Order: sequence, then structure tokens, then C-alpha cells
Amino acid sequence: MTQSLSVSKSVFLAWGVFIAITSITYLNAGLDYIGQDNDDVMRLVQVRDLLSGQGWFDLNQYRLGLDGGILMHWSRMVDAPIAGLIILFSLFLQPLTAEAAALYVWPLLTALPVIYGFAYSLRAMCGAPGIIIGALCGAIFAFGVGKFGVGAIDHHNVQLAIFALITACLLSPTHHWIGYAFAGFLSALALAIGAETTPLIAVVCGIVAVSWAITGGVTMRRPTRIFGLSMALFLTIIFYATTPAHQYSTVVCDALSLGFYVIGVAGAAGLYLAAALFSYQNRTIRFIVLAGIGLIVGVVALIIAPNCLSNPLSDLDPFLVKMWLNNVTEARSITAQLSLKPLTSFGFYMVPILAILLCLYRLWVKDRTEQYLKLLVLILCTTLISFIQIRGSIFSTMIGMIPLAVLITQLRLKTHADPKNHLLSLAFVVTVIISLPIAWKALGTGLSAGISSLNQAPSSSVTTSDLTDMQANACNTDDALSLLATEPKGLVMGPSNLGVSVLRFTQHRVISAPYHRNELGMLAEIYASTAEPTQAKPLLAQAGINYIALCKSDPQVQLSKDSSPNGLYAQLLEGQIPEYLELVEASQGQPIEIYRVKLQ
Repeated sequence: MTQSLSVSKSVFLAWGVFIAITSITYLNAGLDYIGQDNDDVMRLVQVRDLLSGQGWFDLNQYRLGLDGGILMHWSRMVDAPIAGLIILFSLFLQPLTAEAAALYVWPLLTALPVIYGFAYSLRAMCGAPGIIIGALCGAIFAFGVGKFGVGAIDHHNVQLAIFALITACLLSPTHHWIGYAFAGFLSALALAIGAETTPLIAVVCGIVAVSWAITGGVTMRRPTRIFGLSMALFLTIIFYATTPAHQYSTVVCDALSLGFYVIGVAGAAGLYLAAALFSYQNRTIRFIVLAGIGLIVGVVALIIAPNCLSNPLSDLDPFLVKMWLNNVTEARSITAQLSLKPLTSFGFYMVPILAILLCLYRLWVKDRTEQYLKLLVLILCTTLISFIQIRGSIFSTMIGMIPLAVLITQLRLKTHADPKNHLLSLAFVVTVIISLPIAWKALGTGLSAGISSLNQAPSSSVTTSDLTDMQANACNTDDALSLLATEPKGLVMGPSNLGVSVLRFTQHRVISAPYHRNELGMLAEIYASTAEPTQAKPLLAQAGINYIALCKSDPQVQLSKDSSPNGLYAQLLEGQIPEYLELVEASQGQPIEIYRVKLQ
């Protein structure tokens, strides 16, 4: 009870510091109450639609894409609590103020389980002395990673919170069944919120399975049974609670559907049965049983969802890959990032690499072998995923901070015991610094800027911009879009970065926003924007475009101009307006120039 109280006190202290620093940073920056990522705005649009009466099971974004809209792949499991907060604050605040309050509170709330996960992980590894270090490291990670700031309402912060807690459950030396029941629930929730976490959940299941195979009925029989039962049960509940009846038999690879549901339940049920029936057999038989379960799950995957065994983005049109996906930082591989901005890779990879080396050393000296082996597996797998797509680095960095925080705790105890040992104090300070991803990010950014300055070259270019981040310009504001909002409702064509802001601030439809399910809409916009004006005219007519909203500072507009100097966007940037377009005079010289399309 004392330790639990100590954990809560430390966590809330660290959380309070995190809230204070985050709030001060936000207020000083004078930012909008929504996050700076397109996904944050898209989530807000989805939540607004839900609150306006769109059905719980209806995830269509009717104002996005070509005729009929786009079926989004985001889970209502994240929409629901945000909508609930808006409803709560609406009881005593005006609608927009209530929305802003909810978007302030939600990301701060999601940081709390991250801090708890760190604190409990450090307690499991170091005992009571590690709790405050763990809580502070969790708060530092949450602040530095950029996914828990005001208005960050996409699902990434929830996913990080889930995996911080799962890691804490796995590291617990007691193997208490309640922790494994919680881990099973969290694993089901992770699959429901984002299919991209499927490999991580498979690793978590593998860790539980191998731990059972090694120890059998001595310590892991009950925890493994409870984990498998919990995961299967909650995955079933969530599947039926979020999937409309007409889609029960549908298999998609980017959301919870029949494929991931059947595979997940098959694996979880297999773990339950293995632990229930074979825990007291010898170790060889237990591993044979596990291999059989793996084979069965693999066959089920091949039968139910063979297409989902590859990257769901691999089938995108090559032209869209060139003009969009290759310019999205989080979708790049390590080789692509190293070729474009090698020094910025420090922020993505240095903490997990140091953590891997530290785990290997701990295993070599036989220090808490089970815990460090679990950490090593988690960090290695998440790091390999991040080599394929950078977006995985937030998970490898988060988990990688845990063994480094253990080292910080040990050095802190040693420096307190020997305060005159300056080498120990220096080692402590250096370890703290190299354990912080924000420090590596700052180093990489600073070195890149310095080298670019020495070479008298720009620090970034259009081709290396992250086209999924909302640009730090005036295009994505209410003021910039107010003129467009006064026009009669119609279909707007513009760079994909602008699409979600048009949905937020106007009642128009948009043809393009940066989501892979909107492939046809994005292609229609890119083809029209890069075609010569005479060739663009029938493309605009075919898509039914009513307006062109040209954000002149958007990287995609510049990329379209560079790739097609005679294309429509390039000509508009030069002031050459074809006869079928009419410039809205009030927009001339503004961040967004608006053109009415006259095709009759």
C-alpha cells in the first residue's frame, strides 16, 4: 500500500510539472487549440460529425474525396472520450470554448498513463528508488515527443499510453494475474485503435507465450490463461461494439475488421488453451505446443487476410507515392531518411540503440535477465519496425528510455552515497542527457542547420518537407479560409494539406486530404494540378470541382510547380489564369487565392 501511494504521489507530481510546462509553452506560442498535425484536425472533424448526429457505426467522411465520400479507418474508441469531454464542458461553456477545453484536457489526460507506465516499470526494475526517476522520465518523454501537447487528439498518444502500461505489466516480477488481465485488455484496445500496432501486439503475445513455455505452471499458468482470455474477450466486445453488422465479414488491413479479429482471437484463445492444458508438461512439449499455435494462427492469417501480411501502402499508385508518400517523414525508411537528412536521424534512433546496447550488457552480466530480455525484445522489434517506417521510432524511443532510466537511478544512488566523486556525478549528468530523445533531436537539428549554413545551402527543401504536418503558415487558419466559407457550398480542390482545414472551417467538400483511403481523390487533385491548363479543364469537369483554393506557400504546391513548370498550379503562381477560372478578387495577394471554376 505504501509503495502504491508512493507511485501515485510521484506520478501526480511529475504530471503536474508536465501540465505546467506544456501549458506555459502553449500559451507563449499563441497556437490554435487544435494540434499542428493534419490528423488532429481530421479527428476533430470526425468527432464533430458524431456530435452532430452521424451514426456511431458510420465512419464515412462524406465531405472528403470523390462523390460518395471516404470511409475512414479511425476507431470510435478515441472519438468517444473526446466527444464526452466536449459534451461535459458544453454544460457550462459556449460550444467553441467547450471544444477548446476538451482539446486542452484530453492529451494531458493521455500523458498520465504514460507516466504511470514509466513509474511502475522503474519500480519493477529498481524498487522504490526508481519510482520518481521513472515518473520524471515519463513526463519528459511525453513533453518531448510532441504527441501530448494541447490539441493533439489523434490516436498516437493513446497508443503510446497503452504500450507504456503493457510494458509495465510485462516487467512486473510478481507475474500477478491482474496485471496480465489488464495487459490483455490493453492489447485488444491497441488493435482496435490502430492496426499499425499489430506487429507490436504480436510481440507482446510472443513474450507472454515464451515466458509461459519456459516456466510452465510454476509462475505463468494463471497469468497466461488470464491474458489470453482477457484479450479474446475484450477484442470480441470491441469488435461488435464498433463494427456495423453489414461489415462483420469484411476484411480490411488498416482497421479492426474480421481479419485482425479472427487472428487476434485465435492467438489469444490458443494461449489460453495451451496454459490450461499443457502447463505441467515438460518444456519441450510446451514449446512444441506454442509452435503449433503459431502455425495455426499463420494458416488462419493466410486464409482470412492474406493481403494484410504486407504493407497496406505498398499498393498505392506510383505517382501518388512520388508526389506524396515519399515526402512524408513518418512514412520514410531509415535509408531514405539517412539519404535526405542523416543528422536528424539522431532523434529517431539514438535512444533505442543505446538502450539495446545497455540491455545486451545487462544480459551478459546476468543482471535481472528476464526483465532485460523482455525489454531487449520489445526495443529490438520496435526499432526494426522504425527502420521500415520512422513512425515506429516513438515506440522504440519510449521503451528504450526505461533501461536508461534504470541506469540513471543506479547512478543517482551512487552519487548520493559518494557525493565527492566527481566522475560519478559527471557520469550521472551525461547519462541523463543521452537518455533524452529531445536532446538528440536538438543535436541533430543543430548540426544539420550548422552544416547547411556553412555550405550556404537552405536547411530544408520542398522534397524533404513532411507533407502530413500542417505548415507553419497562414493557410490553415479561420481567417485565411473565411472568404472561401462565404462561397456557396461546392467541391474544393487544393493541396492535400489544406483539405482538413477546409473541412474544419467551412461547409464545403474537398477532393483531397492526406489519407491513403482517399487515393483517388488525391490523384485527381495531383493530376489536375500538374496538367497544363488546357488538359486540366476536362479533369476538373470530370471531378466536379467548383473551387480551387491555392495555398501558395504549401510545399505540395511548390512540388507540383517544380515537377510540372507548365502545369495548372505553376501557371496560377505566375498569375496566368485560364479562361475557365475566375479569381475571387478579395483573395488576390492573400495566403490562399480562390478561383471559381466556370466550365459551362
